[in-house]
Amino acid sequence: MTSIRFLPAAALVLAASLGPAALAASLSPPGALADWTCTGLCGASAADGDITLSPFGSTAYGFVATSGSAAYAVSPLQLDSNSRGSGTEANGSRIVSGVFHAAAGDQLDLQFNFVSTDGKGFDDYAWARLVNAGDNSLVAWLFTARSSNSGTKNIVPGDVVSKSEFDPRDVIVNYDSYDFHSKTVDDPIDWTPLGGSNGTCWKDNAAGCGFTGWLQSRHAFAGAGDYRVEFGVTNWGDEAYDSGLAFDFVGLSAAVPEPASLPLMLGGLAIFSLFALRRQHHAR
Repeated sequence: MTSIRFLPAAALVLAASLGPAALAASLSPPGALADWTCTGLCGASAADGDITLSPFGSTAYGFVATSGSAAYAVSPLQLDSNSRGSGTEANGSRIVSGVFHAAAGDQLDLQFNFVSTDGKGFDDYAWARLVNAGDNSLVAWLFTARSSNSGTKNIVPGDVVSKSEFDPRDVIVNYDSYDFHSKTVDDPIDWTPLGGSNGTCWKDNAAGCGFTGWLQSRHAFAGAGDYRVEFGVTNWGDEAYDSGLAFDFVGLSAAVPEPASLPLMLGGLAIFSLFALRRQHHAR
């Protein structure tokens, strides 16, 4: 007797709707970064002090921080001595994912939380970007930020790259509405990855060191290929007072099929089920 294994109808519809995108290899979750490459200080953490878990509901988030890092020239940002800071790039950290495959139409959803005890004329910077796995060329900026003791909302994107450099499909943040969590000398930041800077704040009369809160970024892949994601943070001008970037993501998800394609999928499912039933009948 021939044995025939039936797939649940829901699984068939899902497979038909996702197509090749369903086979896209996902990123390792933030709590399991073994196949990632770290330069400087990187890690994973549960909720810690001021930095809670992200809205995605993961049990841990990844992070990079400048504290104690002996790595230099880790940033891909083009920074110079102007109103965005004085001096040169100092120590920093970077973490790069393993290679993953994405199909055209796949989406990558991420959450970022930039944390800093520094600012004023010695701004610190953070970034996240998507690159081609083959040649490390830029596909999209996913997030950029700088510290600022001005207490303004220009911490994201922070004059690091122009808004025009963000693909319109990459929803970084609603710049006009997000609420920066400002901290002061009297009410400093509490986050363990800041190391010796934890519990401090750059001593200035203006509030501004603090954290952005979790901000969502979404990227839609225009074409299939092999990619990496990269997150980093760097000190600027000196190594006093530290910054960090917490990150989380939900991996890859395929685009939802157009409503017009649903009847076709359901018709295919009906034909497949009828064919399977007839084969089962003849096999008895």
